[in-house]
This record gives sequence, structure tokens and C-alpha cells, in this order.
Amino acid sequence: MEAPQTSARDLQLEGESEAARIERLGRQRPEGLTSFWKEAGFVFSIAMSQLLTEYFVSGFTVLIPTVVRELDIPPAATTWPTSAFSLVVSSFLLPFGRLADIYGGFPVYIAGCAWYCVWSLIAGFARNELMLDFCRALQGLGPAAYLPASLTLLGSMYRPGPRKNLVFSIYGAMAPLGFFVGIFFAGVAGQYAGWRWYFWIGTILTVITAVIAFYTIPNDRAEHIGNGVRMDWLGSLTTAGGVILSIFAITDSSHAPQGWATPYIYVTLILGVLLLAAAFYVEGWVAEQPLLPFEVFKIKYMRPLMLGLLFSYGTLGIYLLYATL
Repeated sequence: MEAPQTSARDLQLEGESEAARIERLGRQRPEGLTSFWKEAGFVFSIAMSQLLTEYFVSGFTVLIPTVVRELDIPPAATTWPTSAFSLVVSSFLLPFGRLADIYGGFPVYIAGCAWYCVWSLIAGFARNELMLDFCRALQGLGPAAYLPASLTLLGSMYRPGPRKNLVFSIYGAMAPLGFFVGIFFAGVAGQYAGWRWYFWIGTILTVITAVIAFYTIPNDRAEHIGNGVRMDWLGSLTTAGGVILSIFAITDSSHAPQGWATPYIYVTLILGVLLLAAAFYVEGWVAEQPLLPFEVFKIKYMRPLMLGLLFSYGTLGIYLLYATL
């Protein structure tokens, strides 16, 4: 019986160093993506999560004057159709990120896209300010789910290396692209088709993304069964509630009948601050698996980075909104 012949490639792989092996594996297509087209669909659908989120942030800011006029929204309420979306996204990112850790990125990502699609469609049929605010708030739960899930999927799919760097670069580049795509379609819809088509175009883009994602993203649900990760419900409720009430009080105070002296303003602010204080205590000393462990802020340069992001993104959002108004 002949001994199996050893190919030149096998001999080369046997003699490669650890660094060379890591470099080679970092350039290979992940095993879960069996073809070029499946990987292209995976990257497209994940990167679209950034584009779709920014689409409904930047474009709607352009449409605010038109929407305010057609729905007869009073000046005191003009900020909420925009603010409700961003407020809900930011309040529920951490809880949905934990759900992705528990159940896998695939189901949370698909569910977030489907939810986003439904409420984007309904928002286009809004007949008054209350319906629009309600739709925009519920719409925000979609990105709150699929954004952390997309990072979970990208991080687990690719090994560290050039291929992963390229994919994450594409993922990051889609945010500014989505910002300008949103402005473009908002301008076109507002000028030629009506502001409602801005939401329906976004719905079409979301449907395309969800369908491609369903067929190209590997289902990682089985990998997360029994992984020991648990939901921090107390931390989720106090964090989300505190952020929502505090931001509501700060935002609405300028239009309240008596400003900061208006009873519902200072009551919601006090409740919000108390909930945030409770969240701080829960995350630091009560939760077994906190959503935001304090150890994160012990990483070198993490605190100044967070402070810089707060001032840069916070200032940008406020400028874009109030400059349009």
C-alpha cells in the first residue's frame, strides 16, 4: 500500500510560523460563508444596518418643515418626531445587545429589521402628530435590536486579520453614506412625491436588506443555547427608564408652559435622575451580569474616549436638529 503523497502546499503549511498562520487565516473567507456571493450578501446586509439607521436620522431632519406644515404640528412639539427615534434607539441598545448574546445575532437582527420595516411603513400613513411620534418611537426599537446584533455577527464570523479589517471598514463607511442617502431621498420625496414616500422608500430598502440577510447570514441560534448568559432585567428597566424620562424633561422644558417650573417637567426629571442613580447602583453592586460592567471604564483611554464621543455626537445631533428648525 502506497504512503499518501505530501504536496508542496502541505509541506509549506507544516513549516509556517505562528504569525504566518494567523495572517493566512485572517485573509481566508470564513467557513460559515461558503461562497463569494454568500459573503457579499452577508456583508451587504450587515453594512446596510448602518445605512438604514442614518437614513432615518438625517433625511427626516430635512423633512421636518414640510411634515410640520402638512400635519399642523404645533411649534412646542416639533422636536419630538425626530427626538423620539434617537431616544428609543439609545435607550434600548444595551438590553438588545444582551439579547443578541443570549439568543444569537441572527434572530435578533432579523427581528429588528422586520420590526423596522413594519413601523417605517406605518409611519408613512401618519395622519397627525401623535401617530407620527408613536411610529417614530416604535421604529427606534428596530435599530436598537439590529445594530448590536450586527456587531455580534461580524465579530464572531471573522478572525482578526486583513479581511476582518476590510469588512469593518465597509461597515463604518456605510454610516456617512447612509447620512447622505437619507438627505438625498428626503429631498427628492419632499420635492416630487410627498414626504410619505421618504418612509416608504426606507421600507423598501429595509425589506431588501431583511430578505438578503435571511438567506445569507448563518443562523447562530444553536451556538448560544446554554451559554450561561443571562438578562439583566433590573438594569435594563432602570437604565432605559432613566434615560427616557431625563431626556424628555430636558427636551420638553423649553416648550413647557412654565419652563422648568412646570410640574410634569421637574417630576419626570427627578424620576429620571432617581432611576439613573438606581441603574448605577444595580450595575455596580447588584447585577450578576451587568449590562455595562464598571471594568469597561478601567480600560486605558476609555473614559476620555467616551467623553469625546459624547461631546462630538451630542453636539452634532443638536446642531442638525435645531439648525433645521
